[in-house]
Amino acid sequence: MFKLILFINVLAFSLIVSIYSLNVADISSGAIHFNDYRNKKILIVNTATGDSSANQQLVELQQLYQQHQDSLVIIAFPSNSFGNEPGTNEQIRAIMQGTYGITFPISAKSEVKGESENVVYQWLGSEQLNGMMDTRTKRDFQKYLIDGTGRLVAKFDSIVSPVSAIMQSAISRY
Repeated sequence: MFKLILFINVLAFSLIVSIYSLNVADISSGAIHFNDYRNKKILIVNTATGDSSANQQLVELQQLYQQHQDSLVIIAFPSNSFGNEPGTNEQIRAIMQGTYGITFPISAKSEVKGESENVVYQWLGSEQLNGMMDTRTKRDFQKYLIDGTGRLVAKFDSIVSPVSAIMQSAISRY
């Protein structure tokens, strides 16, 4: 019996995937390699330029990135999963970089929920893969914080301001 339990525990542990093994397409037909961000905190945010909070969220995300870019990378994941991002990659890039001055990495447009969700959101959503928690993306501008060792450490609802005290505290703590 003990051997069977040990085998099951080892099997469950082996399903955990390192965030650093993941890669996604970026908005300019290149790639985002998470391994490039080892030892940095990573803030993953699903974005939508047509969302009613896009202006505030994108401006504040850029402010946060400028404030912490030595220790934090923000990666935007444009998505139409909630019906607020109908644009193409080229249109999204023009708005995010041109209008909002975004300088942090932007992935190619993809799904962040459901059967077609991208590999990063599959990882974020599954405790079996991330080793920390099961989560679901419920709205645009939901945020996930990964610490410098690659552990998922916090999830923030879309209403949380990127420059809020709670966000600043979490970035400092982890």
